[in-house]
Amino acid sequence: MLNVTFLAHSGFLVDDGKRCYVFDYYKDPNTIVWQLAKRGRELWFFISHSHGDHFNPSITEFDGPRTRYICHQDLPLDGKVKKCITMRPGQDALIDDVAIHMYGSTDEGGSFYIKTDFTNIDSDTIFHAGDLNWWHWLGDTPENNRNAKYMAWHEFKELTGLAVDVAMFPVDHRLEGAQEWGAIEFLRYVTVKKAFIPMHVNGPLWVPSVYFKALYEDVPIWQPQKSGDECTIN
Repeated sequence: MLNVTFLAHSGFLVDDGKRCYVFDYYKDPNTIVWQLAKRGRELWFFISHSHGDHFNPSITEFDGPRTRYICHQDLPLDGKVKKCITMRPGQDALIDDVAIHMYGSTDEGGSFYIKTDFTNIDSDTIFHAGDLNWWHWLGDTPENNRNAKYMAWHEFKELTGLAVDVAMFPVDHRLEGAQEWGAIEFLRYVTVKKAFIPMHVNGPLWVPSVYFKALYEDVPIWQPQKSGDECTIN
């Protein structure tokens, strides 16, 4: 069982009962992470890249014996916290009983796949996309949008055959008519079994189009409405 809490923007806390995985901590209006830290919970911070809406340098204030940081190699945390590993796309890491793989991005940094207990075939699996998306901006040049398309197709192809329980993926309102394109392509390659969670929304809440629902009527969606919203995923 996973308990997922939306922090803000692309920031989420996923609690599997043993430890808390904190993804792209940017801000936490409800001080949820601080409350867990005060209770002595084990906190693992995953940082996909250095953009200011995905990384807040104040996360070093959580450093302690039960805190760990896993970040893209461009993040400046080495030497600033006690337990930190850096990763690059294509790299695997085994930490305690957790298996981690970093996939690529179509912007900065990378994306994370986590198996919460690699000794158990039925353990939970989590994917956080960071800024992996099809970034087609309607006002951009044809050349830039062509490059964005090929980059997205290349990175999504790397995910072929992946199956996850929970996936957090950008569905950015600023992309206007192309808002869903990344999600549509992502789900062609990745099976999401329990919850597809939109993030990086940047505006009104996403309303899946008729086309999206026709393609993926069986994909379960949880869309948080505000910071602090929770969902229990069995």
